[in-house]
Amino acid sequence: MKELRTLDVWDTLLRRRCHPDLIKLIAARHLVLREHATLSPEWRDPWRLLRERCLIEGELARQAASGSGDDEYTLEAVLITLLERVSTLAPAARASLAQRLVRVELEIEKANTFADPACRDVLAAHPARRSLFLSDFYMPAGLIAELLEHHGLTDLAPEGISSCDVGLNKRSGNLFRHLHETTGIAPSDHVHVGDNRHSDHDMPRQFGIDAVHYLPADAHNARQARERLFPDRGTLLNHIDEEIQRDAEAHAAQLGDPARTAFLLGTRCAPLLVGYATFIGEQALREDLQSLYFLTREGEFFIEVFRRVFPQQSLAGCELPPAHILEVSRLATFCPSLQAVSTGELMRLWNLYATQSMQAMGRSLCVDDDQLAALCAKHQIPHTDPVVYPWKDSRVQALFADPAFQTLVQDEIDRSRDLLCAYLAQRGLDASLQRAGIVDIGWRGTIQDNLALLCPATRLSGFYLALARFLNPQPDNCRKAAFGPDLNQDQQNAHFLDAVSPIEMLCNSPHGSTEGYERREDGRVVARRHIDEDENRVHDGFVRSFQQGVLLAAEHWGRYVDSHAILSSELRGHACEIWDSLISRSPQELSVAYAELSHNEVFGVGHFVDKSAVPAIGTMMRAFVDPRARYELIQFVKQTQWQAGIWNRPDLGMLHRAMLVSALIAGRVGKAVIRWKRRRKAR
Repeated sequence: MKELRTLDVWDTLLRRRCHPDLIKLIAARHLVLREHATLSPEWRDPWRLLRERCLIEGELARQAASGSGDDEYTLEAVLITLLERVSTLAPAARASLAQRLVRVELEIEKANTFADPACRDVLAAHPARRSLFLSDFYMPAGLIAELLEHHGLTDLAPEGISSCDVGLNKRSGNLFRHLHETTGIAPSDHVHVGDNRHSDHDMPRQFGIDAVHYLPADAHNARQARERLFPDRGTLLNHIDEEIQRDAEAHAAQLGDPARTAFLLGTRCAPLLVGYATFIGEQALREDLQSLYFLTREGEFFIEVFRRVFPQQSLAGCELPPAHILEVSRLATFCPSLQAVSTGELMRLWNLYATQSMQAMGRSLCVDDDQLAALCAKHQIPHTDPVVYPWKDSRVQALFADPAFQTLVQDEIDRSRDLLCAYLAQRGLDASLQRAGIVDIGWRGTIQDNLALLCPATRLSGFYLALARFLNPQPDNCRKAAFGPDLNQDQQNAHFLDAVSPIEMLCNSPHGSTEGYERREDGRVVARRHIDEDENRVHDGFVRSFQQGVLLAAEHWGRYVDSHAILSSELRGHACEIWDSLISRSPQELSVAYAELSHNEVFGVGHFVDKSAVPAIGTMMRAFVDPRARYELIQFVKQTQWQAGIWNRPDLGMLHRAMLVSALIAGRVGKAVIRWKRRRKAR
């Protein structure tokens, strides 16, 4: 038995799940997300921070080698130098932050390493009275010991020496010489085990140490395969895609059509949803949010994607805020959020629906239909007839001035607000919550607006797939950001928002829309949902399989998004290509499923919309002279706008499809002209 056994750490006792430089990239991502405001604008890119860190390591190594020691440096020294170059913090604050970042990087190492599965068996053949770790590394020995303890390896090496502590390394041999001098142990009584041919085998043998080259073939090959994924991002993304497709094809082989088509479409579309989930995680850390609320209905699907992308509920060494489902809707939150019963306050609704019947308005406010009809009759307003620009109509103005109407609406405001605020408080969304995130599909974030008015003490940050141009004033405690297009920032990919209902359908939940709230006997307030059987038939026949495909792929992505520091910005371009393909080159099965959809448009329109219903050829011809026919055609254009979906409809004749698509194109051109005029006027 030898007197001393020393053990290499990396790829001997411990193995990484990724390339070593990815640990540094994850740490750089942490710095960008958690210290965004303290970084100079040009340094808010993890890749640039990584490159600068590597340059600093080289500089410090050369500086150390020019003295009496080897080219060694500490992680803390690297980070202090990095912060001097990239941060706006004062020196004392930089030093404090550098110490915290050292701990963060240790946690990142813990999350991305594992104990070598075979090292114990090998070491059993080389016993010694004393066992130490010996590592060429920039973390001090105390942190290495903590890392080994985390993985249950303390019994193999309870203590040791790190090269950065003494400024000497194994590579030069000086660390072995230092060890013998300080312990008094002769090289002949020393056995060293490690993976590096030069540092752990050839060099110790020059000192007369019994060296064991530990390089198990399977583990070494797996390490090389993992490390090949780092230098080129395309190689990594292709690897993930190939991994997904192998799994997906095996699963899809058990399905029949259209479920198989839907499932495979989901796997191909997964980067759109994975990129969105990654964006949510990044923003949640950047804004130091306390909670994330995923809004029904699409949020029920999004939270499942989110949980698969972040299975450890962490990102870049940080715990993500807890994620919750919040059962809300425009219908359930609009009336409670009204600040007054006035036409001015109703502009929040009419800016979205400039032509609206009083019946549709009443249903949007959740007031009694019969009582409203009687009041409309009193003021000579046909209850079910569309009113163009209601706020300008003298009859509507008279209705709003009527005390009976004021009482009818105010009573509903008070009743629904009491229930909704109690429900929100049960979910933790009350005055004690300072910073919360709202996750919804889009498109203007009006539910977030409603919640912000009800929770003025909470800063609400909304994260959306895309954002259309805001039509209503934004509450002071609102912030909104989009993973995809944001038409409030620029018009790039504006056409994506011309056909959003297919995206809504694919992300929908089978659990129904929230209509309001009710109080149980135990005092708890629960959401009241409306489940539509026709809508769920489409979900069961197509959407469920699509979502299963996305979730299968998201599980694969979840193995790489954090460990390989995949940024949402790296997925955005591909995500936009997927979105474009979905709405312009969609499979016929998607169009058929969409045409069978019964879409909930009670808020605003006042009823469910049958997506199979389209204007007849005769109606389109009469639209030039008949106001009712023209209104029907305009409503179709507003509610559809999906050209590919119409072209793929096998139940419509070619002429009928051509006329419908022509109407959609005309509507899109009209919108583009309006946008151009607005931009020109803004200049």
